[in-house]
Amino acid sequence: MITTHRASELAQTADLTSQVSAFFKRCWHAYQEWRRRQKLRATLYGLQDRDLKDIGISRCEIDYLSLMGTDWRIDPRGQ
Repeated sequence: MITTHRASELAQTADLTSQVSAFFKRCWHAYQEWRRRQKLRATLYGLQDRDLKDIGISRCEIDYLSLMGTDWRIDPRGQ
């Protein structure tokens, strides 16, 4: 009976460990995505208006595009 009880404790501990590990992985991926978006935003703000016009965006769209990340398939202007 003691062996069965310890086996179930071990299984619960392993399950909890995997849940905590999954939580930290999600946090790490969210942080990495946030950093990518911040770099994108900084890069776009560093461009001159003429360069932004060449790639088809205006300065007021930079924040929106940085929130979208690298998924620019959706045009905010509906085009």
